[in-house]
Amino acid sequence: MRTRLYMTAAVIMLLAFILLGGCAKKIVKQNEGPTVPGFGAGQVSEADMQGVQSTLRVIYFDFDKYGISQEAQAALQYNGEILKRSPNISVVAEGHCDERGTAEYNLALGERRAGSVVEFLTSMGVAPNRMSTVSFGSELPADPAHNEAAWAKNRRVFLRVGK
Repeated sequence: MRTRLYMTAAVIMLLAFILLGGCAKKIVKQNEGPTVPGFGAGQVSEADMQGVQSTLRVIYFDFDKYGISQEAQAALQYNGEILKRSPNISVVAEGHCDERGTAEYNLALGERRAGSVVEFLTSMGVAPNRMSTVSFGSELPADPAHNEAAWAKNRRVFLRVGK
């Protein structure tokens, strides 16, 4: 009985050594030389992210719409070029609405707006795995006033930079 127990233990230990000892070590190359903020650096610094964030434009929408207007296309083309030059930067497209409409409707509309922005940027060559969407509906207004000027500011997609 003891011999069988010792043999089983020896086989288990031998298998453990083979499995654990046979794994190749991952070789990580360090970037050499200076890196340009947000432009292909292996690691993205907080300053790089803030620099890209400060240059991205907000995308505005017409009332009850999620289609990309000509004005929005110009802003998205600008944003797309920045994102294509910054391959290690990812963004979250945050969809927002004005206060008119139900909470459920505004959440759905915000999601459609964010989705249309991601779709446009993808068509420009920005990798879709670098972008995600979220909808805040009317919960986070840019302008809390209750007039058309404020509502126009609130109907937007904001691209928030992340790693």
